[in-house]
Amino acid sequence: MDAARASIARYQTAQAPRPAFDDTKEWTLTKTVKPGWKPGDGAATSDWQDHAKIEIDPFEPGRTPNSNYKLLISAVVPRPIGFVSTVSGDGTRTNVAPFSYFELVANDPPTFVISVSGALKDTVANLDETGEAVLNVVSEWFVDAANYAAITAPPDVSEWDLSGLHPAPATKVRPPLVAESAFNIETKVVDVFDVKSPRTGAVVSRVFVLEGVHFHAREDVINEDRSSLDIAKLRPVGRVGGIMYCRVSDGFEIPRYDYGQQYEDEPAVRALVDRM
Repeated sequence: MDAARASIARYQTAQAPRPAFDDTKEWTLTKTVKPGWKPGDGAATSDWQDHAKIEIDPFEPGRTPNSNYKLLISAVVPRPIGFVSTVSGDGTRTNVAPFSYFELVANDPPTFVISVSGALKDTVANLDETGEAVLNVVSEWFVDAANYAAITAPPDVSEWDLSGLHPAPATKVRPPLVAESAFNIETKVVDVFDVKSPRTGAVVSRVFVLEGVHFHAREDVINEDRSSLDIAKLRPVGRVGGIMYCRVSDGFEIPRYDYGQQYEDEPAVRALVDRM
């Protein structure tokens, strides 16, 4: 308890001098990092040549799993947030919680993975009992509430009430949608497997493979042909290292290239291939 209070106090002290959140910042498209980049050019700068690589054995003596955790969540960034709502098998307990081990892995059928690490939480029990969940995309306007839903509350305490978020009925699954989310994905579990620690043999994560069976999109965020969302209106939030989040406020576009077209049209490509 004292450690938790000290952690909050450190956060409040660190946050106090920071500038206010700028909710007027709009999505902007810029040029790419190096607009004149040509095949074979490599990185935009040569700074990478000035620094040696440090090798790290994740299982070296004295290195803890927590050290690997802190390193990896600061390296594999930004990560989408899996904000998952579930319900118990008897329907008496609903749960909503954020997970940063989450990803889209296929589109036909729509397929996602989430991994629940550490203590196997209420989400795991509910998924095991019902095989159903709703994935809710997190946006700027409710990120504080979504973060609070990660609180270590006992099973009989509602994260919905604590966070102030609102459940809404789903169509094909039992768990509710997060009403505040601009995009919700109803899913059903199609596979589950456990990740075991090579140090102890204990289960440290449970990975769920989920198939999306129904979508819900806010009318002002999706385009007319229902094929994409407007990033400027979605205002998504991701996770980076430690307790940090990141917003999406600007970006750039880079095309996907066809080898045949590039070989025909780009002398640099032909020259590179001819030297191979």
